[in-house]
Amino acid sequence: MKKPYYWTIQILPAGSRRTRTFRFRKRTAKAILWGGATLVFLASALFIGVLGRRDAVENLARYRAENQQLIGSLRAMERRSDQLGQALDDLSAREQRFRLLAGLPLLDPDVYSVGVGGPGGGAPAEDEFFEVAPALARAAGDIAVDLEQLLRRADLLGASLAEAADSVGAMRERYQRIPSIWPVIAEDSWISSGFSHSRLHPLLGLRRPHTAVDISADFGSLVVATGAGRVTFAGSRSGYGRVVDIDHGDGYQSRYAHLGRVGVRVGAEVRRGDVIGEVSDTGEATGPNLHYEVRRHDRALNPVRFFLDDSYRR
Repeated sequence: MKKPYYWTIQILPAGSRRTRTFRFRKRTAKAILWGGATLVFLASALFIGVLGRRDAVENLARYRAENQQLIGSLRAMERRSDQLGQALDDLSAREQRFRLLAGLPLLDPDVYSVGVGGPGGGAPAEDEFFEVAPALARAAGDIAVDLEQLLRRADLLGASLAEAADSVGAMRERYQRIPSIWPVIAEDSWISSGFSHSRLHPLLGLRRPHTAVDISADFGSLVVATGAGRVTFAGSRSGYGRVVDIDHGDGYQSRYAHLGRVGVRVGAEVRRGDVIGEVSDTGEATGPNLHYEVRRHDRALNPVRFFLDDSYRR
């Protein structure tokens, strides 16, 4: 038989002359070494596994915290989206009233509902985010669609309000031109003779149409343009004395007669309320008064119908 091999281990304790000797067979020693190595490997693997699990737990806690933050942000965005939608609803109601005041037709309901519809978009199932957190992905997609719709509504309302503002501006200019204010600046001015198709002429004693109103006031009381326009005549005419005629556009004209001093020239552009002369008794007048006419397309109209308030009743 083959003689067995042995491994000998001697241990010399410190401070002692006596040694301890251990002898193992080679096969046994190898088994011990392999077993120790295996134990070291298993211990290392266990240690690494524990560390890895600890990292995984920490990562999971962090992901959960981030997830809660994302949920909170989405809920806040949803609330703000609802608030913005309510604000746009209120603005839409005002926009409709503004369009009516501007003389514009209301927008078609189909236009108002621009962009309105259920959540849409691409195929969310193909999105990696949807695979990881489908509920959050759907919520984020719904909010994105809602915000897109709100932006479209805001753009629509902005364009509609701009159109209404332009129309109001044009209408305001037109209204500024229509002769519609009291033409004499005097607290004690009053209508001494009204518009009539058959009035007894105070000098001739004959019945004639009186296509104007006579406004009595003290000498020198200021006379103003009742609407914006251009002076087409400034001078004297038989029966009227000193006269100012103004063309207001859209077929409207106004006439101011029996004036003393005339303060404008032909071709001058005047605004509503600009002084154009003074009350006097020139022409066929029995006392200081303003002969005031309003015509449209050369047809005499009762000036009282155009006064913005009841100041003519004083």
